[in-house]
Amino acid sequence: MSLISHASDLEFDHTVMLLAMTGWVDAASVGTDTAERIAGGGEVVAAFEPDALFDYRSSRPTLHFAGGDLTDVVWPRLEIIHRSIDGVELLIATGNEPDFRWQELTREFVDLTRRYRVSKFVTIGAVPAPVPHTRPIRVVCTTSDAGLLRDGDEVMPEELVVPGAAVSVLRQGVADAGLPAIGYWAQVPHYLQGPFHNGVLALIERVGGQVGVRFPIGDLALEATAQLEQIDADLAEREDARQYVERLELMRDEGPEFVTPFQDVPSADEIGAEVEKFLRSEGDESGP
Repeated sequence: MSLISHASDLEFDHTVMLLAMTGWVDAASVGTDTAERIAGGGEVVAAFEPDALFDYRSSRPTLHFAGGDLTDVVWPRLEIIHRSIDGVELLIATGNEPDFRWQELTREFVDLTRRYRVSKFVTIGAVPAPVPHTRPIRVVCTTSDAGLLRDGDEVMPEELVVPGAAVSVLRQGVADAGLPAIGYWAQVPHYLQGPFHNGVLALIERVGGQVGVRFPIGDLALEATAQLEQIDADLAEREDARQYVERLELMRDEGPEFVTPFQDVPSADEIGAEVEKFLRSEGDESGP
């Protein structure tokens, strides 16, 4: 049984496929927000069967009520959206990270890349890291094909063992099938929740350079500036929170160029559990 519920018969000379999913490598929703911004206004050309991929107890559908009655059920989704920008045909695969059948899904993606003549496969994500919001966002990349690297690309410099993510499994699968593949990962302050506009801006810049497209960003830069100013204003009123960020700044300025998602950071006990709770809640409120 195919995992694909719908696939368009559109034909392309060649395309570039981008992939982002929810999950632990979507810190502050930066990866999926980037993919959805790039895909905005595009057409869904393929979708996957949710019953086959999701455990609805862990990936629950969203219920909408109005007038005292249930009006809509929004199911977890994984779909591929086509959009043409600057003459480049893009296929943006995005949605919820599946609970089941990752290996079978990988085979389906390999078949789709051949069907739609994908010439390059790019994964997009973000990892929580002990970095402050007051410093430029670092984006690192993973690839076994050095020929894909562009000016400014920073390859993850050390060996890591981390929990699996479907986006990485799929990237490796298409790479094993012979397709050029690269992943971009923004390092996002671990104390923030989404949205985080500065992270989206950083990913859009790196991905745009990789695929040769200048993505329209609208007011995103202004929104990012306003969001950072709001976070700073909130921190200025709380000495413990400000000191916490200052410690992260010191780690960033004097520490290694690359920090892992699991690198030791100042503990909540050292600076107060209340500070950590505040910072996490502010991530929800600081976005426009």
